[in-house]
Amino acid sequence: MALDRKWRHNVEHYGGQIKLLTLTPAGLDLLPWGDESRTIAGEEVRLVEHIYREQWNVTAQARASRLFEAAQRAADRWVRRHGWGGGLPRQIGNVRAEQKRGVWHFHWVLPFETEVEKLWSRTVHRFLDQAWRRERERWPDEAERRELIWREYATGEVTRGFYGFGFVHGGKRQGQTSERAAGYMARNAAGYMARNVAGLGRHYVSARLTRETGVTMRALRACNWLWVRQRLIAAGELEDGWVPGYWSAEWSAEVLRVWALVAPRAP
Repeated sequence: MALDRKWRHNVEHYGGQIKLLTLTPAGLDLLPWGDESRTIAGEEVRLVEHIYREQWNVTAQARASRLFEAAQRAADRWVRRHGWGGGLPRQIGNVRAEQKRGVWHFHWVLPFETEVEKLWSRTVHRFLDQAWRRERERWPDEAERRELIWREYATGEVTRGFYGFGFVHGGKRQGQTSERAAGYMARNAAGYMARNVAGLGRHYVSARLTRETGVTMRALRACNWLWVRQRLIAAGELEDGWVPGYWSAEWSAEVLRVWALVAPRAP
């Protein structure tokens, strides 16, 4: 599918080692079980109680973004303190996906090839992983932590330094190949989007990478349209050129460049 190809070609274009981070939701202290359940792949799965699930999912994206931005600023400062004066590393992409229990969790792909990228990504990882510990020390009462999520949900009030998440899983210490990471991220993004045709899911791939490859969702959808036209022409059901005449020369060239990447047997 298009989303899978977008991840695969853009993440593999980076070409280096990659660090995967998974930010898990809170535990039963903030997300207790409810009476509802659902069946996933033949398995009966309990869901978090509806009111807590609702509060979590409505505020999770904003809280995760604030947490990652704080981690990124800390990593930037640490890299600069080590004497680095060049461009700062940035994430390769991220995905928001739903756990079986019905609440959002987040995945990031971080660069892990150069020494600067390793230092930066490890600092991001450390900051994310320490966040829940700092919060437990500052707000030891779980009722107070639930109240902070409720305030953000009900009034939009943001408590500085509170994010509400759980553990962070960092994958292999030495990083992973870009090919393996791309497939993992694609499965998370594509799996959620396939279940939610309303489009509420979210994924992000570095704009720098998509500019370099041209592999965007818009271009991939256009490639899908070329594939359909190719077969209609072969079946005698379309008497027209393979590339639509109403496309501009610039857009045609851009789509054909992407087509050469994702469908090398093009006519």
